Amino acid sequence: MDSQRMLALFLAEGRELLNRVDAELLVLERSPEARASIDGAFRALHSLKGMSATVGLTDTAAALHAGEALLSVARDAGTLDAGQVGALLSLSDGARAAFDAAERGAGAPDTLLALTQRLEAMSPTAGVGVRDARPRISAARVVQRATAVERARWRVDVRIANEAALPLARATVVVRRIAKLATVLHVAPDSDAQADEAWDRALTVWLGGGVEAEAIEAAVLGAGEIAECHVTREVAAAESAPSEVRSVRIPAQRLDDLLDLVGELVLARDRLVRTMPPAADDAGREALDDASRLIMQLRDAILVSRMVPLSQVFDRFPRHVRETAQQLGKDCDLVLEGRELEVDRSLLDELSDPLLHLLRNALDHGLEGPDERRAAGKTARGRLVVRAVRDGAMVAVTVADDGRGVDRQRVAATAIAHGVADAARLAADDQGLLQLLARPGLTTATEVTALSGRGVGVDAVLTRVRTLGGRLDLATADGAGTAITIRLPLSVAMLRALLVRVADETYAIPLSMVHATHLRDADAVQPAPAGTNDVLIGGELLRIVSLRSHLGLASADDVSGHLVVVERATGRVALLVDACVSQQEIVVKPLQRVRGAASTFSGGTILPDGSPSLILDINTLP
Repeated sequence: MDSQRMLALFLAEGRELLNRVDAELLVLERSPEARASIDGAFRALHSLKGMSATVGLTDTAAALHAGEALLSVARDAGTLDAGQVGALLSLSDGARAAFDAAERGAGAPDTLLALTQRLEAMSPTAGVGVRDARPRISAARVVQRATAVERARWRVDVRIANEAALPLARATVVVRRIAKLATVLHVAPDSDAQADEAWDRALTVWLGGGVEAEAIEAAVLGAGEIAECHVTREVAAAESAPSEVRSVRIPAQRLDDLLDLVGELVLARDRLVRTMPPAADDAGREALDDASRLIMQLRDAILVSRMVPLSQVFDRFPRHVRETAQQLGKDCDLVLEGRELEVDRSLLDELSDPLLHLLRNALDHGLEGPDERRAAGKTARGRLVVRAVRDGAMVAVTVADDGRGVDRQRVAATAIAHGVADAARLAADDQGLLQLLARPGLTTATEVTALSGRGVGVDAVLTRVRTLGGRLDLATADGAGTAITIRLPLSVAMLRALLVRVADETYAIPLSMVHATHLRDADAVQPAPAGTNDVLIGGELLRIVSLRSHLGLASADDVSGHLVVVERATGRVALLVDACVSQQEIVVKPLQRVRGAASTFSGGTILPDGSPSLILDINTLP
C-alpha cells in the first residue's frame, strides 16, 4: 500500500474522529462533569494520536498527545474547566488544519507548535516522549488494522492503573483473557509502543462477535490493576460470519461514474425495447424482460449506495453555532433532528452552505440578546432547531428559531427605499416577504459586519436551492420566531419528469414541481376577467406563462395546448405548452455553464429514442 493511499485512509477516519471530539467537548462545555463525554473525547484523541504517528505526522501526534494528557488529568479530576475545553477545541481545529495541509502535501501549520506548548502548560506530563516518536507500524499493518476494525463487533478500551508495576505485562494478560472469549482482530498500540516510556497505559482491542459485553468487561477487570474498561459495539456484523468485511471506503467519483454508466444502460435498454419487432418470439421478449428487471435493480442498488446520512453535515453545526453565538454575545441551545435521514451524496455536498447561511441569519437577526429576551418574558438562552424530514419524494430541512420574528414593516420600508413599489403588499404574506428578503442587496442590518449586512444571505440560499430543483418556504410570527424550510429532491442524479412538447422540441419538468395538468379548453379551466392573462383553475387564480414566449419562439394560434400548474419558489403559475407527452424517469446530466448564458435550464438528459432534452428551471419563469 503506497503512502498516499495510506494517508487518504487515515484522513477519512481522522476527520470523523475529530467530529466526535467536537461533539463530546461541546457537551462538556455545558456539563463539565459529564464523565462519558470526557472518556469519549479521550478515546478519540488516543486513536488519532496513534494514527497520526503511523502516517508520519509526528508534530500532529505530539499536539494530540498533549490534548490526550490534559484529558487524562480531567479524567482523574472528574471535570474540565472552560479554559481547558477551549484549548481542546483549538486542538481540534489545529488537527484539521494539519490534515488539510498533509492532503495538499504541505507541512504542519506553524500554529501547531504553539498549540502543543499551550496544552503542555496545562498538563506538565503531556510532552514526555512523544515528539521524538516515529511510526512503528508498516503500511501493511495499517491495511490490516483498517480491515480488522471494519470487521469488529466490539471495541474494548482499557486503561491500566497508575499503580501497576508492570503495565506491559498487565496489558498482555488483558489481551490473553479476552482472546479466550472471542477472536482478537487488532490491538493498539502494539507491544513495541507499549514498551515505550511514553505509553500512557491506554489500550484498545477490537474483537469479533459471539460474546456479550458483560463477559468481556468481567474478563478485563479480572486481570487486576485495571483503572477503566469500556466496551462498545462497533459494527453489527452477522454472528454467522464475523470475519466478513461489512464496509469499504471508495472515492465518490467512482459512484458518479457507475451512475453515469447505469444511466446509459437504461437508455440502451429503452432503445432495445422500442426497436424490438412486434413479432419477436416469446424467448426473446422474456430475455429482454429479465435484462430490464436486472438493470433496474442495478440502478436502484447504485442509487442506494450513494445515499449518506445528513449527520455528515449536521455534525458540523454545533461548533459553528457556538462560535457565532459567542461572537454576537448571545447564548442558545442547538437541537438537531433527523440526522439519520439519508440523501444523495451530491445533494449533501450542496446543503452545507445554504444551511450555514440560515443559521447565521437566525443567530444574527432572529435571536435576541439575553437582556432583550428576559424583557420579552423569554429564557435568556435562545433555541435553534435544525429538523430534517421526508416529504414524499423530497427532503425538507427546516431552520427554526424562537426569536423576535421578521419585522414586516421594516422589511417593507427598506424594500420601498430600494424601489419596490408594492413592497407593503408583498410583506403581508410569508412567501411575498421571502421574495423581499431574497432581493440582492436588501438588508435591514444597520451596519456591515463579518456575519451580515450585505444583503446576500437569503438570496444566496434561494439561488442555490432553485439550482437544485427545490423551493424555499418561510413562516414567521412577531415575537415567536422564524422558520425557513428548504425542500429538495432526495436525489439530484435521477428524477421523474413530465415531458412536454413545444414546437418540435421536448423539454423535461421535474415532476416534484408539477401540481396538475389540464387541457386549456377543459371545463375545469375558466378564463379570468377580460384584459388579464390569468386563468381560474379549481377556484385558484393563476397567471398564464407561455413556454413558447419564455423560450423566444413564435406563437402558434392553431395549438390549443396544455396548462401545467407548476410550483415555483414564489408561488404557482400555469405554464402553457403545446402538449404533455409522458412521464419519464431521467438521468440528470449537468450543463457546462457559460458566462452570459441564460439560466433557463438546470440540466439535460437523453430520452429513450436517443434524442437530447433540456430540463426546465421552473424558478426562472417570469
